[in-house]
Amino acid sequence: MDALGERLFDANRTIGQPTKLATIFGRKITKRHRGKLETIIEDLDLPNPVIRSYYRDGSIKQYVRDHRLLRTEATSNNVTDFGVPKAIDHVPALRQAMAAVTDRYLAVQQDILETFVDRGQLRQLAEPTRLPNGKRIPGLKLDHPRQLALMHALVRFAHIAAGDTFTTRDLHESAAAALDMTTDQYRLASVRYDLSKLRAKGLVERVPHSRRYRLLPHGYSICLLFLKLFERVYAPLTAGLLRPVTADARLAEDKRHRLDRLYQRIVTDLDALLQAVGLRTAA
Repeated sequence: MDALGERLFDANRTIGQPTKLATIFGRKITKRHRGKLETIIEDLDLPNPVIRSYYRDGSIKQYVRDHRLLRTEATSNNVTDFGVPKAIDHVPALRQAMAAVTDRYLAVQQDILETFVDRGQLRQLAEPTRLPNGKRIPGLKLDHPRQLALMHALVRFAHIAAGDTFTTRDLHESAAAALDMTTDQYRLASVRYDLSKLRAKGLVERVPHSRRYRLLPHGYSICLLFLKLFERVYAPLTAGLLRPVTADARLAEDKRHRLDRLYQRIVTDLDALLQAVGLRTAA
């Protein structure tokens, strides 16, 4: 939650744009606008710094409380700024108006961050698993060749004809081929060992009273994610950074493959980002 709070601090300049504040408070901002219209970070000397966005005498503030709760609160010294008359009878309407401001504020932040909240799931996949019997099973690694080869075999559809189940023997040949090895080099015992890692993380289950297994729906998604991250992001970018082909740099833009252009765009943007934050890449 603290990490999320830090990211929100970084985004406060974008949140402070007049167009964003107009969206948050649901009020049209014209040249005749008078009063505050800004987003600032306050209470930097306190354990919980506050992001506060102002609209006239109203505001909305956000801060992390006790490292585990993100609080977002709308406040007002003049309820007419929220389009509600000053009268006790209008408290329900005021509550509804302030709740709408809070919802729009969070929606704007979500649009800016465009992210999932990490609760440590990826780290948990990489950590060893301790079974009830005390046995320790190694975790999953993004760049482990045997694990990626097994995932290749798992996401193939050849086993669907067998009722969406498979045996380790069914995977053996495909996994060895993905490793560019023979089945003698990548033995069946190794397949069983590598499959046990996925079972320990709940991605694969064993069919009761049989030697067959089933790849679970979220296991299928995780396998695809690992394969795509490694084969379409990490490996190509690493190759382009560490061992670029000199002749490629002389190719006209329209002669390059679309994927090559996209990868080059990522490399260029990363260089620009590093320069903007004052970092230099090693020669």
